[in-house]
Amino acid sequence: MNNSVLTTPPSAITSAMTCFAASITLVTSEMVRPAPVFMMRRTRSPWVRDETLTTCARKLLRLSVSSFASKNVAAFGWNQTDVTAVLTATTAFLSARTAYQEDDSSRNRLIKDEAKDAAKAALRDFANAAMRFNKLMRDEDRLVYGLPPHDGNHTPDTEPMTFPEAEADTAIIRQVTIHFLDSGSKKRGKPHGVHGAEIRWALLDHVPASVGELANSDFDTASPFTLKFDETERGRRVYFCLRWESNTNLKGPYGEIYSAVVP
Repeated sequence: MNNSVLTTPPSAITSAMTCFAASITLVTSEMVRPAPVFMMRRTRSPWVRDETLTTCARKLLRLSVSSFASKNVAAFGWNQTDVTAVLTATTAFLSARTAYQEDDSSRNRLIKDEAKDAAKAALRDFANAAMRFNKLMRDEDRLVYGLPPHDGNHTPDTEPMTFPEAEADTAIIRQVTIHFLDSGSKKRGKPHGVHGAEIRWALLDHVPASVGELANSDFDTASPFTLKFDETERGRRVYFCLRWESNTNLKGPYGEIYSAVVP
């Protein structure tokens, strides 16, 4: 990568920073609306929109690595390899999304979603490793990239009082993707002080009487969460239920038990 002197106009840099801030916000708080019914329906339309990430990705790639981050690599102690990894993952996502737009097959959608997850992970890792706890960055520097300033006052942790509401996407064969957000909320994102959601689930031939019958347990820090199944499990019904877990492992109440048929 070229680490030449910064030559891009200030307006372009501002656009890239704003875009990167939107990307960080997106990958750290992506949620969708809750399902109003108990039984989940099959749908072929994607629940999670990736237009925001796509717009930001294109703006970032419009600038070279040198114009986007070269002076910040030195000022903030960033690793050029990490910056390159973000742009590489973003490039792969844009390529996969273009292929999906030209041919919206299940295979291309799966490739696009996997590339999107990789781009989100790269952005999230970079924000946490290079920005959030970076002593070389001031609060005003973090705000440029959409990260809130550090709170000097310690807030005692409490058990989550709400629970996640969920919606299932069964558009991809042998896969059930669970999207979740806070109950009663119209905003994407987890409640304050929540680290993620515990997902209890099980393949059952009957409606479970309690969460205790959901023998499997997984954890996810951001929606969505994907369950993958074998060919022999297609047509069976999976039941699942979620609860929030705080940053100090305090657990909230379980929400409703949902279900979906494995496609």
